[in-house]
Amino acid sequence: MTDFRASDISKTAATTPEELEKFRNDRRQYGLNVGLEWGHFYQMTADSIMLDHRPDYAKRFYDGLRSFQNRLGQTGTESENAVQLIAASLQHLPMYILYGWETGIYNEFRHLRSRGLTKAQLMELVMYAQLQAGMRGLQLVYNAVSRFLADLPDASSPPQFPAGWAADPDAFKSGLDLSTRDLTDRDRKNLTDWYEKTIGYVPNSVNFAMTYHPEFYKWHRARWEVIFQTLPKQAAPYIMLRQHMLTGFHDALREAVLLGKAWGIGKEWIVHGLTVSAWYTGFEGLYAAHNAVGDLLRDWE
Repeated sequence: MTDFRASDISKTAATTPEELEKFRNDRRQYGLNVGLEWGHFYQMTADSIMLDHRPDYAKRFYDGLRSFQNRLGQTGTESENAVQLIAASLQHLPMYILYGWETGIYNEFRHLRSRGLTKAQLMELVMYAQLQAGMRGLQLVYNAVSRFLADLPDASSPPQFPAGWAADPDAFKSGLDLSTRDLTDRDRKNLTDWYEKTIGYVPNSVNFAMTYHPEFYKWHRARWEVIFQTLPKQAAPYIMLRQHMLTGFHDALREAVLLGKAWGIGKEWIVHGLTVSAWYTGFEGLYAAHNAVGDLLRDWE
């Protein structure tokens, strides 16, 4: 990517045609490098709105983006750009399914595939998104990538996840008795124990569902528990950061941070997940982050 910091960004009107053309070429090459080839190449189409009509804004946009991406390296958290891109795309794909942006779904499938995610791992992200996006979300995935999925080959190399992130399907299990649809007394105890052990309390959403429609909650929880089989377990709370920055549900955002911390996501990765999400909610989304988890980040051990 062209680094606009090499020029004096205080002189935004001084962007030259040569500089802009170099940036366009770099973006084309970036797309090829991450496997987008010449599909729905919105790195060029969307970028052209800024580059053609407000190059002064484009300079500051991409200079800020590069500085933002350097944060994990500066704090000694993560130096590999590929790892940062994978982590962000774990959030992007479910968001685009929820938004209903088929172009974004297609591009994120191809990007994550180029980074080494398997078909099984991609489908885990789709099933997680289905919890919130419903059948509409699955239809959008079908519209966007059904032909792409039909003959998807095996990845040539495994994906690079953040240090310490690993698959752990058993971490999701609470001990539900799946031989009956009823939420048994033992189920209630196991669920209560799981939440108190993992995040320290039972969320009110869970209390409400167990009180007024326990069969619904058992069905929901049973689906949630089985989704992540090969992706790192940390993917779930990391996606929840984006999900609830978008919804603005403070209690749910706090739950996401506590679950992420319990499962080994470090403070800088949590902050990264929240601030990347603010790229999509608008800066105002950080009001929700402050109100929901400011104390947790301040007192992080």
